[in-house]
Amino acid sequence: MGFLSNTLKSLSGGAIEKKFDEAEQTQDEKELAGYVKSKIDEVKGDATRVSNEGIWLTNIAYLTGYDSIYYDTKQRGFRPVNASAGASGLKRGRIHANLILPNIQNRLARLCKNPPKFDVRPDSMTQEDKDKARANLEILKAIWDQNGVELNEKRIDLMQWAQQCGHAYVRTSWDETLGEDLYDPITGEPIGKKSGDIRCDIHSGFEVFADPLAKNDREWSWAAVVKVRKLDYFAMHYGEKGKAVKAEEAWLLSVQYENKINGLNTRGDTNNGPTMMKNAAIEISYYERKCEKYPKGRHIVVANGVLLQDKELLIGEIPLVKFDDIKVAGKFYSEAVITHLRPLQDQFNRNLRVRADWLNRMLRGKFLAAKGHGLMEEALNDDGTEVVEYDPVPNAAEPHVMQMPTIPQYAYTDNDDIKQQFAEICGIGEVSKGQLPSASIPAIGMQLLAEQDETRIGVQTLANENSWARVGRQMLLMAKEQYTIPRKRKQAGKNGEYIVDEYSSEDILSNPDVVVIPNSTVPTSKALRRQELMNLYTQGLLGDPMDPSVREKLLNWLEYGDIGEVWLDRSIDMQQIKKSIKMLEEGQVPTVSEFDNHPLHIQEKNRYRKSEKFDLLDPMSQQNFMNDMNTHLDFIVEQTTPPEAIREPSAEEAVMAQNAEAEQMENEINMQDANAAIEQVPEA
Repeated sequence: MGFLSNTLKSLSGGAIEKKFDEAEQTQDEKELAGYVKSKIDEVKGDATRVSNEGIWLTNIAYLTGYDSIYYDTKQRGFRPVNASAGASGLKRGRIHANLILPNIQNRLARLCKNPPKFDVRPDSMTQEDKDKARANLEILKAIWDQNGVELNEKRIDLMQWAQQCGHAYVRTSWDETLGEDLYDPITGEPIGKKSGDIRCDIHSGFEVFADPLAKNDREWSWAAVVKVRKLDYFAMHYGEKGKAVKAEEAWLLSVQYENKINGLNTRGDTNNGPTMMKNAAIEISYYERKCEKYPKGRHIVVANGVLLQDKELLIGEIPLVKFDDIKVAGKFYSEAVITHLRPLQDQFNRNLRVRADWLNRMLRGKFLAAKGHGLMEEALNDDGTEVVEYDPVPNAAEPHVMQMPTIPQYAYTDNDDIKQQFAEICGIGEVSKGQLPSASIPAIGMQLLAEQDETRIGVQTLANENSWARVGRQMLLMAKEQYTIPRKRKQAGKNGEYIVDEYSSEDILSNPDVVVIPNSTVPTSKALRRQELMNLYTQGLLGDPMDPSVREKLLNWLEYGDIGEVWLDRSIDMQQIKKSIKMLEEGQVPTVSEFDNHPLHIQEKNRYRKSEKFDLLDPMSQQNFMNDMNTHLDFIVEQTTPPEAIREPSAEEAVMAQNAEAEQMENEINMQDANAAIEQVPEA
């Protein structure tokens, strides 16, 4: 059919569509594809990697409610910890309680409570560099929330993977399928392409392979991301070369492990490997850091032996940033908190099962009877009027209820101790769980306990903040390289203020210095913070409590949601002041009305007068600025002057004013005549 269609197309004058075939690759391309696959083979069989993958799978099984098992990497299946117990496979105990899940959810909520607050530092102290740094910060915020990045939502997956596997990654890349549709500038018709945009993806430890000699992601000489993709994906992203990719088997164990994770449910492991790899192949995205031979590094993409891409790194560095859970000095694979909770989970459920067995055997009660009493099996029943018949035995008591032994108290306190150890390992104190240690504890004591929990989690949040700073820098570098087409920045400010403008690569710093404000991601207590702010406000340490600007800031800091309507008039005044300042910067003179908020105008414009921006204005604009402030000041004086202080001038004062005005006019005329006479004198 394809041959006939191409023949008809050629006969009708059309060109034959040439399709790329795997066999058309050059020998160098085949060797390069084989080289990339060999790098993966080098790591996938490493003993450290294999054992860690088994630990990660076991952690995930425990998180979903299983216990007393481990993943056997040799047999490639879950096995019971105590094989002599006769259990086999992935089975839940009849009586169990999953304590790992609520503790991990609590810890996840604390890690994701506050997003990182970025800052971009200027290259110098000049006003131009400061303004550009502020603009880059706004651009970074716009990229953070846009489609394809959406890191506020993806942070949950990132932190959860870190708790399950000990580490996870954020990859920044350029996706040509994102962005807005492009149109022909002449005809206005769509050309079938997108403008492209930045994309951030979260990857687990299963998907990333790296230099086995590196101790951290800064020492990488190379790294690779593997991902199962449907064949349609390759055709969409790589054109004709992508169409040449054929389906393949799941030859990589990490891919099979991810499928096992998807198959974990209440019935066990329902993994179905062939279904996952149907019409799919494994994409290997290989990154190599810059060296003498490759000054900008390399980015190679391979799938099932087909070389799909071979180009330089877009930003000159490997776009992968590692996030760790529990760091161990000198160890690349960090520890996962779930690994250290598993033994406690096993013991807790073992205690539950033993107590449940005891109750099942003892709760119905037992009778003591001599062997000769001849009690029939039907003698004891649950009828309301029960008659127990027995044969008397000489010198033996009648059958009677046996006194049941009680479960010792330590059987209960042991589980309480285990719960406490869970909280200790996860760094969750009573305050973080919303429990008061004592009703009589003072406020300062509560703050100290809350600070203790914040300090415990602060070890991890500090490392995460450093990683987020690198992610932010890579996003700006990617925008610097790729944002040749202007992008829109939409911002919803406070109190109903909206900003919509455009930016492009020219507005982005060549080497942005991005940092995350220290402790901005530490989960703080909102209730304690609000109380402390109210104390500072009532003491006047935040400013005059009656000042509207102080009150507005306080309400924003208290985080009570939308308070724009409370300060609507002030918001409108601020917008008018910003518009007035912009006109003065452009050399225009804004109109001043007697109904303006003159004190606020003078306050905000006086702040501007003290800034470096005012010094950069030309003398005429500076004079216009001062005249505008004086005009507002005159209105204040006029509006605050009491009526009794305003009186009509006397006759003598009026005559003196007229004489002074006449004398001034005469002096001006004399000055004009003198200037005219000087101009008429011929030059020597």
